[in-house]
Amino acid sequence: MKLLSRIFVFLRILSIIKDLKLYSDFLSITKKESIDSPEWNKLKLRRDWFGRIFTVVNLPPEVTQSRDFPVEARPAWVFEEIRPVNEYLTRLNLQEIIAPLLRPLPEANGESFLVIYYFVFREFSWIWIFRFILEILGFIYIYLNWSEIVELFSTYGLG
Repeated sequence: MKLLSRIFVFLRILSIIKDLKLYSDFLSITKKESIDSPEWNKLKLRRDWFGRIFTVVNLPPEVTQSRDFPVEARPAWVFEEIRPVNEYLTRLNLQEIIAPLLRPLPEANGESFLVIYYFVFREFSWIWIFRFILEILGFIYIYLNWSEIVELFSTYGLG
């Protein structure tokens, strides 16, 4: 059983390393494309320091002023408009590691949307980091207080 748990921990750490490697590849691809690619500029894409890709989609007057087009359907229209961006990112083989996020811009009264493509970590998360730090602190505590722990168990006859 102990060997099985060690294998599981090892595989978990390997998946974390794989996530970080994919993120590193993602950053290098987006950096290279933002500098060299004319299609990147044609699609009006931008990237920030974290590697998120973003663009702004403005809704035309036919969509914003039409009584037949409900406000709830505007995100669907935006997804239709960003199809060339999605195809471009698919050609870069980024479709499986990124996810889009739509946010209406408040200063545009819902007539413009910010589209953000962000990297999706599969295994690496804040919970994993917090748990890892707690485990390390627990091991350090046990190592520093080993004699007291052994004495406590021997006192109560548990060891």
